[in-house]
Amino acid sequence: MNLSLADLGHTSETLRGQTRETLAALPSVAGALDAAEAQLARYRRGLEQAYGERLRLHTHAVVALGFERLVWRSTQGGSPT
Repeated sequence: MNLSLADLGHTSETLRGQTRETLAALPSVAGALDAAEAQLARYRRGLEQAYGERLRLHTHAVVALGFERLVWRSTQGGSPT
């Protein structure tokens, strides 16, 4: 997912000076990460139904903030069988 600087109400300079955690806490970024994680959960369910949990999937929800920054959340999946 990609959010424009106009969507964020920030400039490229202000984005550069903020931590990833601070950016992830912005409402529009947090909403985009939540939407990406929901999509990943749907994909994960389909893959685990087809192949079982032996895949041990790691998923990464990524949001681009203009061309300046990336913000992400990562999760580890099932245990080895």
